[in-house]
Amino acid sequence: MIAEIISYIIAIVFGMVAVIKIAGQAEIVLGALTLTFGITAVIWVVKARKSLSKGSSLRSLTTHFLFTLFFMLTFTVWNLVSKVMMLNEGLNVPSAPPYLFISLVYITFVGIAYKIKKLGEEFGFSRQSAEIKKLIRNRKKGR
Repeated sequence: MIAEIISYIIAIVFGMVAVIKIAGQAEIVLGALTLTFGITAVIWVVKARKSLSKGSSLRSLTTHFLFTLFFMLTFTVWNLVSKVMMLNEGLNVPSAPPYLFISLVYITFVGIAYKIKKLGEEFGFSRQSAEIKKLIRNRKKGR
């Protein structure tokens, strides 16, 4: 399994290097590749979200994750379009919007972290983990 994943990663890296050498514009090629992965991530998150029960905590968490992906995709599109415009037409594109998109990503991540904390409290994971740690310590002492 791990060898298979490593071979996929190596194939992707070699493919990216080949495309960059052919196209000659590494930043644009990598931006397009990043956009492709981002769109793929959105598709999978939407599919995952549809499989979860309405009103569930996990579905809510997935919705927040989808917002994060949206802001990241917006950032990627902005960067890619600005690079293409500067390359083709020599236009200067405002540099502030990407900071806004990344700030929105961080804000959404804060919301997700809060949701995960609440999910842990809802299901009592912290209490169970304390009991598990106590059992492990007792086992180590008993050896």
